[in-house]
Amino acid sequence: MSKSHCNGRHKQTIRFLKWINRYSGWWYLICTPNDEHINNSIIQTMIEQLAKEELYEIIFVLLMVHRNEECVKSTTQAMFNEMLIAEWNAGNKEKLIKSMIDHFE
Repeated sequence: MSKSHCNGRHKQTIRFLKWINRYSGWWYLICTPNDEHINNSIIQTMIEQLAKEELYEIIFVLLMVHRNEECVKSTTQAMFNEMLIAEWNAGNKEKLIKSMIDHFE
């Protein structure tokens, strides 16, 4: 691994740890499944803030940790359907079908 890559990761890690320090309550909510304080509004606000801070990977962590919350389930299902429709309309039905079949192997 190049030294410049290591320095970039180092800076990114420090920035992330500082974010955790500033938003420790949110970090707790992101990492705690089934927390009673999680709702649509909180998740929406956290996604907006994470995107603003360019902490995109943590958005996926948030969605995975809270995947059993009804609001996350319905959102991921709706997004999946929208992406399927967009790909199908773009003429990628063969690619979609192949991808589905490949995932069942």
